[in-house]
Amino acid sequence: MQLLNFYGMSETAACETISWKNRVKFDRSGQACPGTHIKIFNPDEKGQGEICFKGRNMFVGYLKNEKATRETIDPEGYVHSGDLGYLDQDGFLVISGRLKELIITGGGENVAPIPIEHKFQELCPIVA
Repeated sequence: MQLLNFYGMSETAACETISWKNRVKFDRSGQACPGTHIKIFNPDEKGQGEICFKGRNMFVGYLKNEKATRETIDPEGYVHSGDLGYLDQDGFLVISGRLKELIITGGGENVAPIPIEHKFQELCPIVA
């Protein structure tokens, strides 16, 4: 069975990175899909920063919500994901966290993922 790694968001029309064929690293999210440019915004000394995307597969903004659009798409046209990560020496994306460690559910609830992740890692050590 062939395993594929993808990464993306609904605002970016599905995947932004893919790991497949002879370009696979199982601990990475893959390399940029054709037509997608990845930028690490405000990287720290280790190269880790906010993951941003640019390409023709990006949405053009939130309907009737200019404020949210300006918060998500910067003047250069990059969509800011809110995820933290870095690109390795081969251009593979490593996701390492979130800017704000909260997930907002479809029902509008704020959920802190860290306790869930720690419990999952405790119950399933192979993913740790």
